[in-house]
This record gives sequence, structure tokens and C-alpha cells, in this order.
Amino acid sequence: MTDEEKQLDANIVAVGSDSGSQTSRDKALEKRLVWKTDLILMPGLALAYLTHTLDRANLGNAKTDTLEKDLGLVGNQFSLLLILFYIPYALMNVPFTLLSKRFNPAVVIPTIMTIWGVMAMCAAATKNFGGILTTRILMGAVEAAFLPCAIFYCSLFYTRHELSLRTSIFGCMGFIAGAISGLIAWSMIDLFIIEGVLTVGVGLILFLILPHSVEKSRWFTEEEKRLSRLRLEEDSQDVDKHFRWEDAKKETKDWTTWIFTLMPLLYGVGVASSSNFLPTIVKRIAITSSKANLYTVGPNLVAAAVQLATTWVSDKFQQRATIACGTLFVSFLAWILLAVLDLVNHVQVGYFLTYLLLFGNFTPGILVPVWVASNTTSTTGRAFRLGLNFMAQNLAGIISSAVFRDQDAPVYKPALITVACCQAVFMVLCLGLREHFRRLNKKLESGEIVHASGGKERPEYRYAL
Repeated sequence: MTDEEKQLDANIVAVGSDSGSQTSRDKALEKRLVWKTDLILMPGLALAYLTHTLDRANLGNAKTDTLEKDLGLVGNQFSLLLILFYIPYALMNVPFTLLSKRFNPAVVIPTIMTIWGVMAMCAAATKNFGGILTTRILMGAVEAAFLPCAIFYCSLFYTRHELSLRTSIFGCMGFIAGAISGLIAWSMIDLFIIEGVLTVGVGLILFLILPHSVEKSRWFTEEEKRLSRLRLEEDSQDVDKHFRWEDAKKETKDWTTWIFTLMPLLYGVGVASSSNFLPTIVKRIAITSSKANLYTVGPNLVAAAVQLATTWVSDKFQQRATIACGTLFVSFLAWILLAVLDLVNHVQVGYFLTYLLLFGNFTPGILVPVWVASNTTSTTGRAFRLGLNFMAQNLAGIISSAVFRDQDAPVYKPALITVACCQAVFMVLCLGLREHFRRLNKKLESGEIVHASGGKERPEYRYAL
């Protein structure tokens, strides 16, 4: 062992279990490592998610312009566009996430970004339903990779005590994208071209700047690389690049995997509904289509601030389930009130409800995947479970597209009630799963269970709540 390694090991002192306290290290060195990682990863991932959300949600904004007229859409063809987009968007999550384990997310993310940016630009040239449908299906297949790959990527750099806020930082760009698209959605062609060019440009830049790992990056010192390895070993039983099918198969036998998969199917209905139909919902209280898009700016910006605050609290107190349910409950009430109140004669009340609707609608989409990553000790198993998580959330988009029927316009009461019911079931399951992990931690503390599943080398490991 070199003198530097001895000095680093001397600075590392274990103080307690994973359930209540983190490992105390050379705090100045660790703070520098985390800050440097933030500067390298967060701007790129934030820009990537900005383009992801712009390209995915641009159809909803274009609808309030003249998209249906320009393409000659009739009947439920717009809803069909959304439904068929979500099929590849859901089915390709697991394959791409496993590919990111095999080839590294720093390669997969820029590649799929470049492809979906090209598809967005191609959409501007379409003249009919068949053309726009082709571009949307291809776009859905590659866009499926981004979020699960991005969260998996972050889990290779951050500990689970830091993951929620970092995921929220780039996740908040989804709200910024909603605000931006509301400002630029004046022409369908301009919308698709601007967003497509931006996506391709960011994708090419990320090819150059995203590191494969701390250890392989030129941006970190040798001391920082050793500390990073020690930090990640607390959360994973393997920190290498090898793909292990047995780790993925093991997760299929764990019943919590399927609860973690069902929950995003439930909260995902609200996520997809607000992304695709918020401009249409707001149009009920707007005079013109352009104003309907502009009215989405305020709710999106407020939601971004709320999400940053709640995920910071989540990391500080290491609570995922209670915060996800608490914030979602506000949105749950908003969906119900949107369905039952007479907003035609109470325009101001309706607009206020759109703020409440976005208040916590997206927070579970950050905290539940982080919860999944935190409670999965193998990196292959983590990639597999995250793929399932986002597959289910994206399948929820099909439910959303199916329940928002043209014959229910302009109120869409059955759809709004459907979203609220799904969110209610999610909150029950989420709190129930938290109680399960709380009891497991109690058994680990008492010695009734020797170690957590997959945590044989780390008896101090505790499940995140």
C-alpha cells in the first residue's frame, strides 16, 4: 500500500449503520469530489432531459395550434398517435437499460439523443397521419432509454444518500421544458425543427463530455478516484462493468420488484396526462390556443421549485415513500376538483388548480426510481429494475391516451377521475411497501436477519424508506 493510500484509509472512519447515519470520511475531499461530479454530470444531463421533454411533449402543444388541421387528423387519430408512441416507449426501457450496463450510459445516452432529435426534425416534414405516426413510433423507441439510463448513470457516481436531489436537478428541466414549449409553440413546423436541432446538438456535445466513470475520467485526481470507489462500494456488491444475467433473474423472484413495477404504472397515468393534455385542459379557461400554451408556464415553474425542495428534504431525512405520497396527495385533490367543479364560470379557480395539479404530480417519478436504485445492491439488478420501473410508467401513457377521449371534451371528467383513482391506489401501495422495509430494518437491527438481500459483505446495510 502506498503512502497516499494509507493516508486516505486513515481519513475513513465508520460511524454507524446505513439506516440512520452515513459513513464519515475526509469531508473536505468528499465535498470536493461530489461538487466536481455535479459540475461534470448535471449540466449535460439537465440539457438532455430538457430536449427529451420538449420532443416528447411537443405533440400536446402542437395540438392546441393547428396540428390536427395541418395533418388532416380525424376522430381519435390524435389519441392514437399518443397510444402508439407509448408502446415502443414502454417496451424498449428494459433492453436499453441493460445495454447501458453493458456498454455504459455515457455511450447510450448521446446515441439515442441524436436519433430522437433527427426524428423530431423529420416530424416537421410530415404531411399526413402515416408520416407523423412513423416518426413518433421511432422517437418513442429511443426516447425510452433516457430516464432509466440517466438514473442508473447517476447511481454509478453518487451514493444513495445523494441520488434524489441530483435526479431532481436534471428532472426539473422537464418543467422548464413545459414552460419553454408553451412560449415557442406558435407553429408546428417551427416547434419540431427547433427542438430537433437542439437535441442533436446536445447529443453530440455529450459524446465528448460525459465520463464513463470517475476512475476513467481525466477530471478527477487519483485520491478522488479511490474515495469514489469506496463510496460506491457501500451501495453495491459489484462496481465493475460486467453484466450478470443471474443478478437480473434474481430480481424477478423478489415480490418487491413487482410492487416497484406496479407503482409507476399508477402514478404514471397522472404524469402522462399532465404532459400530453395540460395545454388542452388549460384551453378550457383560455381565450385562444396560444394563451392556453402560455398559461402552462407558471404551473411548470412552480412545480420545478416544489420538486427541488421536496427532493432536498427527501435526501436530508432519507425518506422516499412519505414525501412521494405527501406531495402527490395535493395533486390527487386537484384532479378530483378539476373533474367536479364548474370551471367555465370559475376561470380563476380552474387556473389555480393547474398549479396544484403539477405540485406533486411528478415527484413520485423521481423518488420511486431512486428508491428502487437505493434498495438494489447489484448494478445489473439495479439496471433491470429501473428498466421495469420506467416500462410501467410509460405503459401508463397508453392508459392516459385511451381515457382522454374526444367525446368527453372539454371537461374529460372520466379521465380526470381515472387519474385520481390510480394515484389513490399508488399511495396505499407505496406506504405499505415502506412499512415492509421498515420491519426488515428492525429485524436487521435486532439480529433476527443477519444481512439484507445481496448485502452479505455489508452487514450494516439498511433498506431505504
